Parts: sequence; structure tokens; C-alpha cells
Amino acid sequence: MNRQMLCLQRIGRMQTAGIAPERLPEEKEYKGKTGADAHMPGESENGRDSGRHTKGPLSNEIFKYTFLVSLIIVLISMGMTVVYLFRFFENETLDNLQEEASILSAGVETNGVGYLNHVDSTSRITLIDADGTVLFDNEADVDKMENHSDRSEIEEAVQSGSGQSIRRSATLTRETIYYAKKLPDGSVIRVAQNLSSVWMLLRRLLQPAVIIFMVTIMLSLFLSMKVSKKILGPLNHLDLDEPENNQTYEELSPLLERISRQQTLIWEREHSESVRRETFRRDFTANVSHELKTPLTSISGFAEIMKDGGVPEDTVRDFSKSIYEEASRLISLVNDIIKLSRLDDEKMEYEWEIIDTYALSGEILNRLKPEADKKNVRLMLDGDHGKIRGVRQVVTEMIFNLCDNAIKYNKPGGKVLVRIATTP
Repeated sequence: MNRQMLCLQRIGRMQTAGIAPERLPEEKEYKGKTGADAHMPGESENGRDSGRHTKGPLSNEIFKYTFLVSLIIVLISMGMTVVYLFRFFENETLDNLQEEASILSAGVETNGVGYLNHVDSTSRITLIDADGTVLFDNEADVDKMENHSDRSEIEEAVQSGSGQSIRRSATLTRETIYYAKKLPDGSVIRVAQNLSSVWMLLRRLLQPAVIIFMVTIMLSLFLSMKVSKKILGPLNHLDLDEPENNQTYEELSPLLERISRQQTLIWEREHSESVRRETFRRDFTANVSHELKTPLTSISGFAEIMKDGGVPEDTVRDFSKSIYEEASRLISLVNDIIKLSRLDDEKMEYEWEIIDTYALSGEILNRLKPEADKKNVRLMLDGDHGKIRGVRQVVTEMIFNLCDNAIKYNKPGGKVLVRIATTP
């Protein structure tokens, strides 16, 4: 591979840097150093900020919502249980009052009102005359009690034979459940039970209910953890190397298929890149071998002629010059290969900066001016102060090699024109 080929490879690497052959202005002869010191402004890299906004572990989310649902179900169940028990005890109390009222009505019919004085009962017993006058009450003074004809359970009993209600007692000022039964003489026997007894019974169940609640909560915690682990089990054991061979949830199938397609695409790209690199390596080796063999053959031939002696002095000088030129060519080729190897080294760190290509080209032409003068080649620089962001060493080598080759392979009296142009 000759130096022109190496330069072309480097040009290919720098095409994105901003040097482009647009329409150029008139050329002018370069006669020395450029007098402009280009200002090198800094360049800020405006990268796209990216970040993942992630939640906590999925197991925690599953555990949290599973436990929350369990807790809500437990609370609703306990609330419904309390309501059911209250209604149940209320109905039980009403049934007991009905049974007690039937016994009392039979006793009053048989033995008269005096029978009620000998009854031992936890219920409140009241006998009301047909006109609403209270004839008997085992918990209050009948002389101080008002007429009861307007009581809802009394009115219902007078009309239909029996009546019931739950309300706050005006006499005892407490929530009470009443049951009234009409007697054959038109009077009404009424029995009542304080509802606080129902609440007291429920409060007696409070301690066992709290214990059951705590046990249920602990059980919910345990089961929620087990459920979260059970759900995540198939996810934790996914084989992403072979996504299509996983036995997992149906909802994950599109994701696994996409991963499989991406892996296939990556493999194909890597394979294609591997083939391309191998082809390049073979071509590079062949070209380098050819380029190294040519000067070595020349040097070997000249040395073989000179070793036997008898070569005229002028011829020895010509051979020495040729050997020197071929050796210089070898050294230059080896240096280019080393530089190219460094350029391809991905681990090598470069210092990027803003480069004025016009000013840099002027410096390079100044360095090459003595060589150009020997060959009677004019050096010309034209264009504007185009700026690119790149590695100064790499850009310098690229421009230097281009200009050096242009001088070296030029004709006597020729010229080398360097034009700098920028694109919008």
C-alpha cells in the first residue's frame, strides 16, 4: 500500500470534519506565511441529556399492591361482618321480645294486670290502655308518663295486632327496640330491650376480632411476598440468549420476539463487520507486502552490484542515492503504517480542538517550501479560514501528506494549489 492510499484512507476518516470541495474563489499564489492568527473559539458539546426514571423493584410493587388489596378485602369483610352481626343480634332480640310478649299477654289475660308485678324480666314491660293511658311499667312511674297512643309501635299494634319499632326512648333517653301486642280487651302489652346490650355483645367480640385481624394481616403479608416471588419467578429465569425458548407469560412474548430479532440483527452485523475486517486485513497485508518488497528488491540489487567492487565512483554515488531514497521510502511507509495503526486503536485517547484549516495549511506549506523550491514548484493557498473540530496531529498529517505527495510527484515548474472552503 503506497502513501497515497494511506492518505486517502485518512481522508475518508475526516470527511465528516467539515472540509469539502465546494465552488472555490480565484486562486492566488502563496508566497510565505499567512499573517492571520485565527481565533480558536471553544465549542461546547450539546449532548442530549438522557436518563431513566425508574421505579423501585417490581417485586416491591407486586407485594405492595397485593397486600393493599388483601388489606382492603379484610377491612371490607370485617365491616360487613359487624353489620351482619348487628342485624343478627337485633333480629334475635326482636324474636325474644315477640316470644316474651306472647307469654305476658297470656298471663295478663289469665291473671289480670297484677300478674305483671310478679314477672322477673330484664326487658322493660309496659301495659297501655286502649286510650293510650299507661297502666303498668316496670321501670318508670306510670303517673309521670305521658299518653302513649301516638307511639308508632302502639298505633301499628292497634291496627294490625302487633307492631315494632326502634327509636330513642323519651322516658329512658336511650336507643331501644320495641315490640307491642294487642290484647283481646283492646289494651296493648309492650316489651322493650335496650340496644346498648347488642353493642355490649359486639364489644365482647372486639378482642377476638382484633386478634383475627392481626393474624389475617400477618397472613396477608406472608402470602403477598410468596405471590410476588411466584409471579417474578419466570421473569428471573428468562434465558435472554435464546429468548424464543422461554416458557413464560403470554404478555412477554412480543418483548422476547423483539429481543430475538435484535439479537439476530446484531449477530448479522457483527458477522458482516468481521468479514469486512478480514477482507481488509488480507488486502492490507497484500498491499503492504508488495510495497515493502519493491524498495527492498531495489536495495538488494544495488548492494549486490556494489559488493563485488569495480563499480565506477559516479555509479556508486548514483547507487547510494537510490539506496538512500528507497530506504527513506521504506521508513516513510513504516511510519505511515504505525500512524494508521494508532489511528485505528480504539483505546487511544485524542485531544479534540477547533482547528483553523487555512492557518494550518499555511504552516505546512511553509515547512514544505524549501522542498518545493528545489523542484521549482509554486505553492499556492486560497480560500477562507474554515474551522473544524478534530485532532490537530491527525489533520496535520493528512494535509502534510497530500501536499508532500503533490510536490514530490509534480513536474518541474508546476504548482500546488491548496483551497479551503466551508459548507453551510
